[in-house]
Amino acid sequence: MYKTILSLFDYSGHWSKPYKDAGYDVYQCDIKLGIDILTLEPEDLPDEIYGIMAAPPCTDFSGSGAQYWKTKDADGRTEASLALVDKVLQLVDYYDPEFWVLENPVGRLQKLRPAIGNPWYFNPNEFAGWLDDEHDCYTKKTGLWGKFNKPEKKPLPVSPGGSWIMKLGGKSERTKELRSMTPMGFAKAFYEANK
Repeated sequence: MYKTILSLFDYSGHWSKPYKDAGYDVYQCDIKLGIDILTLEPEDLPDEIYGIMAAPPCTDFSGSGAQYWKTKDADGRTEASLALVDKVLQLVDYYDPEFWVLENPVGRLQKLRPAIGNPWYFNPNEFAGWLDDEHDCYTKKTGLWGKFNKPEKKPLPVSPGGSWIMKLGGKSERTKELRSMTPMGFAKAFYEANK
């Protein structure tokens, strides 16, 4: 029997790719793929889920946008984003998977949902050695919450000139997608630790 992974907010498929490549049944869910996570119900999914990975949108939680938090709190955007996080936690409670993980950058998620506990932080370059990929040799401090095995770090030095991802600039949808893609070295390391 194949193990099933529920990969939420996974438009690029980067995080779930090592599981797909290994033959797992992966349910890749994202609004851009036509799947509204808020409408997911257990009857739409397999009876057993081995692992749940979730990278909900960070726009309303990230510390880099702290100057907008008050406005977002007032106009309902924060509450709408928290509904997505709460849906992940509901699915975790229902399935009680072998592992679950919620990813978000440094910000206020833990303060808004203290029940998720303390995060474990990493930077992409700390896992770039898994694929010997200079593309992942950048920093973007990211937190992981949940019940999972911490992946083994195989760091490579940060590329000269710093983080390419922070130099993207702009607010286009494509720029946001590039910034939010899971680094492939990290995805490989996470899979090896949680298979």
